[in-house]
Amino acid sequence: MKKKSCFFCWAFLVCISTSAIAQINLEKDSVNRKGKKRKLFAFPAVIYSPETTLALGGAGNFYFKLGRDTTVRTSYVQALGLYTLRKQAVFGFESMIFFHKEKYILKTKGSASYFPDRFWGLGNDSPNDYERYTVGQFYLSPQLLRRAYKRLFLGPAFEIQNVFSFEYGSGMPPGTSKFDVQKVPGRKGSYVAGLGAVASWDSRDNTFSSSKGFYFSYYVSSFSPAFGSRFSYTSHSLDVRKYFSVGKNDVIAFQFVTLANIGMVPVRSMANIGSNSIMRGYYEGRYTANNLIALQAEYRFPVYKRFGMVVFAATGRVADHTAQLFTVRGQKPSLGTGLRYAVDPKEKLNFRFDVGFGQQSNGFYFYLTEAF
Repeated sequence: MKKKSCFFCWAFLVCISTSAIAQINLEKDSVNRKGKKRKLFAFPAVIYSPETTLALGGAGNFYFKLGRDTTVRTSYVQALGLYTLRKQAVFGFESMIFFHKEKYILKTKGSASYFPDRFWGLGNDSPNDYERYTVGQFYLSPQLLRRAYKRLFLGPAFEIQNVFSFEYGSGMPPGTSKFDVQKVPGRKGSYVAGLGAVASWDSRDNTFSSSKGFYFSYYVSSFSPAFGSRFSYTSHSLDVRKYFSVGKNDVIAFQFVTLANIGMVPVRSMANIGSNSIMRGYYEGRYTANNLIALQAEYRFPVYKRFGMVVFAATGRVADHTAQLFTVRGQKPSLGTGLRYAVDPKEKLNFRFDVGFGQQSNGFYFYLTEAF
């Protein structure tokens, strides 16, 4: 599902230096009456992409622990806001809050944006030519999980996405746009809302940068007019991760994801290849269809003091039908490397700058926290 646009940070070293200044001024490390430690880390963002030109804004991470139990993992709230010279606005946030003794976990993702995008057509074999379109949308998805057994968490989830503006075909003869030729669902805008359930097993040692443990999440959601949705479909999502410590500080990480949509799915809710977290190296949405499968591996190792590096590889594809996902033909490869800078070594909070390469495609990513 497309929730945000991808950007190329042209001033990585500038951001590192300015973030150090921002850390001095904006990081607050305090202990309240109950001994709860909290930190706010904020930094300016200077970003450039062909779609947005120069983008200015800021990002921040507020992380904290609830209660005095040191075995409870660190909770966090992350946010990013950007405004471009083309008068485009992007805002996104993500949070994960661990309650007392990790009996409950509250996860939330959200975004609001208005920006131009690209569309190559539907399918795993879409041609290289694309057309531009502009979309404005709002997205929100909270999940409340309760511990059922050891590291097993179960709970409800709600998801809402409102594509309130969808502009395409500018300067083209009527009916000749890829959206019209393929009769793409949701090309006039869409509103979807669904209620679902989540089953998760989480034994990771750290949520920012895991070095050991196992993560499993299965999410099924029904989008129905009963919840106000204008499209009816069912979505199944699976995310499996495994982390291995190698030597003293090296880590090998694996991730397997699938997304299967059944029913009439609007284009902005379809599965797509390319993002800052998986299939790095492809423009987000380069390949779009109802279903997705992807596998990636990453090797992380320290270099010098707070600096580290990673190398990663991935493969994946999209398909109209789930049976097509497990064929070797049509798999899209991805390779890349990245630099890491530990903002907070104790909490394993890292800046990451990744460069990924796909088939006739590449991407640059600058984010806070690891890809997975």
